[in-house]
Amino acid sequence: MHNISRAAQKADAQVQRASLSSGVPRSVLNSSRVLADLTPALWQGCYNHRESTMQQLAPYVGKMKSGIANALVVRCSEPGDTVFDPFAGSGVVPYEALTCGRHVIANDLSPYAQVVTAGKLFGPATRAVAVAEARHYTEQATADAAVRLDAVPGWVRKFFHPRTLRETLALVRRLRADERWFLLACTMGILHHVRPGFLSYPASHLTPYLRLAKYPPQEDPDMYAYRPVAPRLEAKVERAYRRAPSIDPTLRRVVMRENAMALSLPDESVDAIVSSPPYLGALDYARDNRLRLWFLGVEDYRELEQELTSNERVYVEQMSACVRELHRVLRAGRLCALVLGEVRRSDRIWDTSSIIAELAGEGGRFRVERIVDDEIPDIRRSRRRTRTTKHDRVLILRRLG
Repeated sequence: MHNISRAAQKADAQVQRASLSSGVPRSVLNSSRVLADLTPALWQGCYNHRESTMQQLAPYVGKMKSGIANALVVRCSEPGDTVFDPFAGSGVVPYEALTCGRHVIANDLSPYAQVVTAGKLFGPATRAVAVAEARHYTEQATADAAVRLDAVPGWVRKFFHPRTLRETLALVRRLRADERWFLLACTMGILHHVRPGFLSYPASHLTPYLRLAKYPPQEDPDMYAYRPVAPRLEAKVERAYRRAPSIDPTLRRVVMRENAMALSLPDESVDAIVSSPPYLGALDYARDNRLRLWFLGVEDYRELEQELTSNERVYVEQMSACVRELHRVLRAGRLCALVLGEVRRSDRIWDTSSIIAELAGEGGRFRVERIVDDEIPDIRRSRRRTRTTKHDRVLILRRLG
């Protein structure tokens, strides 16, 4: 952990005096009290059986742990505040903020991220309503299942029984047309896996590849049979509501799909920022979700990949533009919490927290309040992250003016 310098502490007093006159809550300003207990102990351990099951709506490689999101939302904002996540991914931060009584604004360039986030934020109020909607749409999809597969790419067809694929296509088209984000996110969540409750032939859950060697069709023919969509979607909906807290319906929820370097939000329109910017080359966000993206209308994931990932040459330039935008939309004196990775590539270590801290300090935009180190155990590593990311760092910044 990094201590604040004496000069920074002096600046803190100046910011507090200026911001108190603007109505900024004292608890958020008093970093020594609010942030003192911010340690990895708050989120260590498995959260799968503690978090809301809405957080498990659909898989997302490299997503933030819900315990980290909750700890940061609670310490960086007040109930009734507007919390903004400019790199929302699967919506972990926005959903935690919503359950903590905050208004939320979520942004991400990926259509898959947009669907999963909207699914969490705009789900039906009760399990019964959600199940009824699922039955309605799957009945329509079954009736519409005379879908021609000629236009479906071969690499997509190979994952599904033809009848299952027709039903899935018909369902997704209706859900997209009617903007039924929760059910669409649930459908993406059961799209591919080895287990019988999913729609594909035996395949990896996170990234789409068939597991033919482990489950040969001639030895496991049942795993390559027709899988009806309706019972699987209904079961998924039931699982999503197993631990789903009630949400205040008056809380505002906005989901955007914009470039974080050029946001449409007004100046000083959010009270807190909690997010995890893309890790430098550590994850292939579009490639890893290419099958789900195809169902959501992305014909060529490689085009989206160019927008979502940065190479070493442009990363600093792009993050500098993002930091300027975060400063613009955040209210003076308020906190910005970023979860960042220490990335190891080609015998070189990229400490993204130091890079962004330096960018944030340019022009007196932000001051570093805390940096909290969190080593990533092997059990929490995804495929490429195992080789490239050894530590997460939580960088807490305060907007100075």
